Amino acid sequence: MNLDSYLLGHWTNKYQAQSDPTNWVSVEILWKPHEDGFQSTNYKRCEGPEFPYRRKNHKFVELSDVEVLVQNYHLDWTRHEDCDILFTFDSEAWHGQLAGDNCTGYRGDKVISEIHAYGDKLHTCDRGIDLKTGEMVWGSTELYRFTRMPP
Repeated sequence: MNLDSYLLGHWTNKYQAQSDPTNWVSVEILWKPHEDGFQSTNYKRCEGPEFPYRRKNHKFVELSDVEVLVQNYHLDWTRHEDCDILFTFDSEAWHGQLAGDNCTGYRGDKVISEIHAYGDKLHTCDRGIDLKTGEMVWGSTELYRFTRMPP
């Protein structure tokens, strides 16, 4: 199965957020074809897609039948290679993690990221670690659990 069939679409963690609103923000993710690649947009549902907290361009490089490197780009298509994600397929799902150890956020914090795409479910976990203190400064250590929204 191709990675794009697992990732592309509109995703929501509405059920997770509604079941425990104290601990989970309601977030939506949109993966779509864009120019010569793809674009992902992450936003809080209450703020809408016009105000994303993350928007990136991507290209998928198939390394083998079970490995795909998702190259990350800024919106002007300049490379952001330190934040590329390597996905591997285990016959049921695609599992991704940062390909290297040098991804930093816009505040200079170290980014740790993982993503699991099951076709009808998408689980993600991102966090930023302060390089001086080693403390988590944003994100979560628990997976956000998304379901695919109807087209």
